[in-house]
Amino acid sequence: MPTKRMRSRPSRALATLAALSGFQLGSVEEATAGAWTLEKGRGLAIVSAGGSEARGAFGDNRRRAPVSGFRKAEIQVLAEYGITDRFTLRGRTEVRHLSFEARDGETGLGVSEIGGRFRLVQRGGVVASAEANLRIAEADPALDPGGAGLLAGEVEARLLAGYGFTIAGRDAFAEAQGAYRTAGGLTADEIRADLTLGIRARPDILLLAQSFSVVGLPEDGLEGFDQHKLQLSGVYDVTPAISVQAGGWSAVAGRNALDEHGLLAALWLKF
Repeated sequence: MPTKRMRSRPSRALATLAALSGFQLGSVEEATAGAWTLEKGRGLAIVSAGGSEARGAFGDNRRRAPVSGFRKAEIQVLAEYGITDRFTLRGRTEVRHLSFEARDGETGLGVSEIGGRFRLVQRGGVVASAEANLRIAEADPALDPGGAGLLAGEVEARLLAGYGFTIAGRDAFAEAQGAYRTAGGLTADEIRADLTLGIRARPDILLLAQSFSVVGLPEDGLEGFDQHKLQLSGVYDVTPAISVQAGGWSAVAGRNALDEHGLLAALWLKF
């Protein structure tokens, strides 16, 4: 998503955008993830697979313009475990394949992260938490030619708030997350905002509407950017311990960012 001198170096910009872009895999679990923490000794694992493509990008004027094609296929694994009722340990990793029309494709590990979420307060249906994550990935040669093969890190601080309620007798929840992510100047620092609305259409079906927004702050040599995505998905509880998810998402607005869309499927395992 971020780019250096995007307008003067479109091919390098696309490589940078593609390498750092990702699809949101809906890891929101009613009352057991997001702002909520897991009970002590309880765990959740989500294995997600998806694909995305982009044949356009939002320019500096926010208008869509064609770019050489880009496709991405990815498998992500997210795991969370309740250390105490108020603290949940979490980790995530991914394997991805990037395809470009103008250059060779790439296959390998994407971003891996480890962190924890601490519940600050819970009163009735309201919950608020704080989360910190360390994210590590192989340095991107498009951003740092001298760092090829080395690891690059990011630190993320996140605040989360959720509220559980009922609509027409159906269980529902709303959640908001805000985060600040920094990579020490290699890429632009990012401000992120995620919103989720979940409704139990049936006791075994959860419908999710989500938005994911990121704003990259301009720095020396780095242009600012932003991207905003909408995602719709459904989660079906096969058993109390096994659920499956399917959905799709699309970028709806942005600046210096890919105009991308994709599909996702996921398997949730509770233990």
